[in-house]
Amino acid sequence: MEFSAWFSGKSFSTDWTSRFFHTWASLLEARRAEPLEVLEIGSWEGRSAIFFLQYFRNGRLTCIDTFLGSTEHLLRDKWRVELPHVEQRFDSNLAEFGGRVQKIKDTSSRALARLGAEGRRFDLAYIDGSHRSADVLADATSCWPMMNPGGIVIFDDYEWTFFADEADRPKPGVDAFLLRQAGQYRELHRDYQLIIEKARETSRPAS
Repeated sequence: MEFSAWFSGKSFSTDWTSRFFHTWASLLEARRAEPLEVLEIGSWEGRSAIFFLQYFRNGRLTCIDTFLGSTEHLLRDKWRVELPHVEQRFDSNLAEFGGRVQKIKDTSSRALARLGAEGRRFDLAYIDGSHRSADVLADATSCWPMMNPGGIVIFDDYEWTFFADEADRPKPGVDAFLLRQAGQYRELHRDYQLIIEKARETSRPAS
């Protein structure tokens, strides 16, 4: 499948996502026609959001981002200079999708707490916000109760090593989450990203 036409006429300063599209398409193909509710934590300029909205033509997307960037974006000139323009690019790139996309400009902790209190439910979650392990663990833990049975969670940057300190990497947070949820998910993919499916029936420990 060729995805480049979906991004024609859009404005981006980076591309951290396109290399995953074929993997996502392969894993998600069976659910493509469903009216899925998709949650995205960390949207940047909207490249992954466009993929989800184009791929799931009957779906809706909720995007959470502060649009202020993270620590790593301040350390590279090529990223730092783009920070003032990120939100405007997101708005412009997603404008054509109208009411199918909800933008929440806030921290993930506050936004997820509100969504949970509202009783929101999701079929797919893409976790790509803060890269600190504690934040990744918190985002996953907050998302999990909102995931429908059979829901899929994509953890981005599982093998990310930008910072030397493991506490500043997603992997320990993801691993801690998986340990807590043992028996409650099925692993679908493990490489730079890690992708799981929430169990449709809860496994119970033997008595």
